[in-house]
Amino acid sequence: MDPVSPARVSSRYDNRITLQKLEVFCTVIELGGVSRAADHLWVAQSVVSGHLRSLQERLGVQLLYRDGQRMKLTKAGEQVHQWASEMLSGTRDLMRRLDDLDDANSGTLSLAASLTVGSYLMPPILAEFRRERPRAIITMSVSDPEMAFAAVESGKCDLGIVIAGTGHEHPHVRSEEIGREEIVLVTAPDKLGGVDELKLADLSELSLVAPFAGSVARDVVDRQLVECGAPPQRAVMELGHPEAMKRVIRNGVDACLLFRSCVEDELHQGTLRAIPLADGDLSMPVFSLTHAERPPLPIHTELVEETRAYLAAR
Repeated sequence: MDPVSPARVSSRYDNRITLQKLEVFCTVIELGGVSRAADHLWVAQSVVSGHLRSLQERLGVQLLYRDGQRMKLTKAGEQVHQWASEMLSGTRDLMRRLDDLDDANSGTLSLAASLTVGSYLMPPILAEFRRERPRAIITMSVSDPEMAFAAVESGKCDLGIVIAGTGHEHPHVRSEEIGREEIVLVTAPDKLGGVDELKLADLSELSLVAPFAGSVARDVVDRQLVECGAPPQRAVMELGHPEAMKRVIRNGVDACLLFRSCVEDELHQGTLRAIPLADGDLSMPVFSLTHAERPPLPIHTELVEETRAYLAAR
């Protein structure tokens, strides 16, 4: 096939458009303004403005307009933003694949995790994973399942591991259940003396510490209880983080329901004890997330399989 002649190339074509300009442009859109993008990129606002101005000049279109305090995309800007996002995502993916070809024990892995997964479940798995691959570079962001899906879709993260219910399907993200995370009832060692087992219906008689009503963490546990025929948690205290919940329990409130990985260390050390539930198996699925249109690299598959084995062993 003959090379494309200059006459067949759009007059807008300009090969001086750099990835840096695209990254600056996308950062302005994602963060909602020039000043926030400048802070995030550790550059002066004038540098960000200069990249935007240069990008507009080289494309020959206006990309942004101001609406109050926020910058918004023009119709042309929407098209450019989609193209720029795909270009940056593809470039990140290429760099990771090239890194992975260098050495089976090296490579890069960017992981998006939900709160419990990132704070409690994955750290021991990642520590062992890194010991086996001493030249690997691993990063992990911790947020909520929806943001993990978005990170994998955009290419910002190679892989996601989340605890989530059903209804999180996404057209560009492949999800696979790789295990389940148990929900356990925990109390202080000297609390609820003589109670070695409870039925789900008995939970309504306890003073429970729980996440805030309406939060994802609260909803997933309450949904499990209702599906098992029990009422939702009767919370006498609502706290926003498992660490706060555990400290309150150790200091006298009856009990709380938490994922096992949140309390594994305390159960092992004896600073908390678990009370088995006689008539219910409370647990949530753990999913791996990969981009539906990009095959995972070996390093991604290996981490998923090690996580699957870890969950199965527990």
